[in-house]
Amino acid sequence: MNKAQVKKYFIAISIILLSALCIALTYDTTYQVIFTSDGIDLFNAKKIKLQGNQSGFTIAKINYKEAVNPLVTDLLITFDKDFPYMVKDDSGHYAIRYAQYTYSKEDIESEGCAYFFHKDHRVEIQTAKNNWLTNCADLGSFTIEAKLKLNKYSPQAVVLSRVGYSGGKQGFEILCVNDKLAIRFYKMFYKKDNVPVDVFCHRSPSLALNTWYHIAVSFDRISGKLETMVNGDVVETIFCTEGGEPFVDVLVPKFMCQDIPVALVGTHFYGYLDKIRIAQRYIMDLEKETEIAKTQFKAITYNNRDTINREGIITSPVYTFPDYGTMVTLFNWDEQLPPSTYIWMEFRISDAFFKASDETPRWYRITNNQKNIYLHKIGDDYLRGKYYQWRAHLIASPDGALAPVISNIKLHYALDSAPQPPVFVAVDSVGDNMITLKWKKNVEYDILGYTIYYGVKSKQYDGIIKTLNGKRISNELSDTSGYIKITITNDVVEENRVNDTKGFLTFPLLKNNVLYFFAVTAYDSYKPDTIFNHESKHSKEVSARPDPGSDIK
Repeated sequence: MNKAQVKKYFIAISIILLSALCIALTYDTTYQVIFTSDGIDLFNAKKIKLQGNQSGFTIAKINYKEAVNPLVTDLLITFDKDFPYMVKDDSGHYAIRYAQYTYSKEDIESEGCAYFFHKDHRVEIQTAKNNWLTNCADLGSFTIEAKLKLNKYSPQAVVLSRVGYSGGKQGFEILCVNDKLAIRFYKMFYKKDNVPVDVFCHRSPSLALNTWYHIAVSFDRISGKLETMVNGDVVETIFCTEGGEPFVDVLVPKFMCQDIPVALVGTHFYGYLDKIRIAQRYIMDLEKETEIAKTQFKAITYNNRDTINREGIITSPVYTFPDYGTMVTLFNWDEQLPPSTYIWMEFRISDAFFKASDETPRWYRITNNQKNIYLHKIGDDYLRGKYYQWRAHLIASPDGALAPVISNIKLHYALDSAPQPPVFVAVDSVGDNMITLKWKKNVEYDILGYTIYYGVKSKQYDGIIKTLNGKRISNELSDTSGYIKITITNDVVEENRVNDTKGFLTFPLLKNNVLYFFAVTAYDSYKPDTIFNHESKHSKEVSARPDPGSDIK
């Protein structure tokens, strides 16, 4: 091996060791975040005091005796007062536009009810935005119920109807068609491709005259089960899913956004109506409580009880790291696990901002003391970012007697900082409509390239130069002394102007005798050509004038 080969060998070894040292220095400089209860969302979970003045979280209710996510009443008409006094429904959510009926105390509970027998008898409910009856987003789970007593059959006796006609008949009707209960949903359930379908329930038993009945229709957004009930007995069940299989591709209930029709009660009805109610469960709450049910449902667990595992769920707000591409090196927590209890955690991170309730980015299940989350590869990228969120699931013992405790939730992270700005930036030479710049190459391990900013005013740059002959300006262009020299001509300016897709810059041409100002930045290899890339601050500014020189040689 001659001296030249030995020299090249040692140079290569030095570069490798220097790169390894840079990586070690970057990744070993980690920071710790210890999470507090600020902004935490608790679902069936509660904060508790622990020894040593610490706090933790456990499950609020650990058995099925009490619902943790009860139905929320959206509409309620009790008919406990005469129609002149009916200004709003009893929930206070809806204005009553028109009401005409005879007040009666025929109710089986000796409370007020409404007697409908005249052609002008009805109640018109003014629907309003942000209520269930006008929601054109996911309606979640819901139950619609009423008490009725028929004195006379009619082919179109309306118990409750909310139907719009923008783009065709859309909404729902609960009717008594002669002696049968009919429940019809027109274009109210949507497939995955956003195509609406009709769903009809017509299999009720005969309703006798002069007899009180409690009727209800209930939809479970998680399983897709739509049930019709008379006096508490299920008389018809339909699974509103694309293939008829519970829990798989459940149809989404929603109204058309263009429709805000009046809801009707008692049209063409001959008899008594009482206690008309719409109750719902918000889809966001359902998603929190039923995370396991949607993904791990097994048919054997299908019964009249909630088909979900009772959990306590602790969801953090969306936190922000100091910079894009931040690397989570460790995530851990303290836990107390009585027999047969369990805790599992989810984590997500993204450079793009997201809200706590957003479906994206994807959640990833992690274990306690999970290391090097940032090394998980997603396509060509890694699981790194600026915005992040975690969610803890606390599982009680099967007998509902014991619950776990989680506390001291924390993570460690390392910043992928922007490179240092280039140094020793100078004007190397000038020529006819051209200027040559030079600077010392940046030796940080992940430098991908450089950007030259220029303009005709100091600190105001109207053009950027990132490529030369179709290639990035990179360390590959450096000479043996470690300097990079770039000659900027009008051909180079035009090349970069064509590559600029934003169109905000003017890219002034280089003209002789005009003074131009220049600054150079360095950028790394993290998501290049995006807003998430790490770019250094501007170098020291230099200036120069293109000059063709003397005509006399």
